[in-house]
Amino acid sequence: MVKVDSLTSSNLSFYRTLNHFKRYGEFHSLEEFREYCDWANQQQVELYIVGNGSNTLFAAQSVNSLVLKNKLAKLIKPLPNSRLEVSSSVMITEVLKYCYENSLNSFYYLASVPATIGGALAMNAGRGRNYDVSIYDFIESVTFYSDGQIQTLTGAEIKKGYRETIFTGVHSRLILSAIFQFVPEQFSCDPILERREWAKSHQDNVGPNCGSVFKSACPPILKALQGLKIGKASYSAKTGNWILNRSSDSKGILMLIAIAKFLHLAVGKKALLELITVK
Repeated sequence: MVKVDSLTSSNLSFYRTLNHFKRYGEFHSLEEFREYCDWANQQQVELYIVGNGSNTLFAAQSVNSLVLKNKLAKLIKPLPNSRLEVSSSVMITEVLKYCYENSLNSFYYLASVPATIGGALAMNAGRGRNYDVSIYDFIESVTFYSDGQIQTLTGAEIKKGYRETIFTGVHSRLILSAIFQFVPEQFSCDPILERREWAKSHQDNVGPNCGSVFKSACPPILKALQGLKIGKASYSAKTGNWILNRSSDSKGILMLIAIAKFLHLAVGKKALLELITVK
């Protein structure tokens, strides 16, 4: 029998808002996850899986959705021919550390992203629209649970777009693990440290944030919004498309997002969120 509790915490989102979760649980196995899915269906409530909370905005102070923390066992298993099997709960940085220590190329441009492998795969995490590279460049296959079955698809079989995949926003579909294919590479410097140094110069991490806010937006509008502040939340003056938050609630963040959307609407443009909002 699954355990559904209430929880008040600021640790489930990198915006560090203080939220009361009316329905909270943790799953350590697929069987537990199945039971939570059944419970959510019976109670007719939305379900949300949180990994490390690096792209999650809890829009309400009191969250009605069943929020589940992915606590699957961590697995980093070397396979023949520079391949690696990794469970969804493993942090990106753990994989990158393994790759660097074993002289393998990898998605080192994600070294500054505090996400789990499952979250990165669900969102098709990459370097940016101008570079056209993502974590799926290294994917051989992804194994996931959906509709009562465990399925495995190759990277080519998984439908994906910029910052989205078949897993984005579909929280009854749980990524279990993935197999990566890497290529041996010799390094003249530490690519993890190099990326983190880049992040210090180009990203604004002086306050709680979830990185990029919009996956698609009008650059001049986002430029004009830099530095705009509402309460204890503000668009970064340093990094475009970036909101810093020092409030215990999400009201300021939501208002800043609403302003951006209104300005886009006023000039006939669209602004699509990269953040996942949960109520």
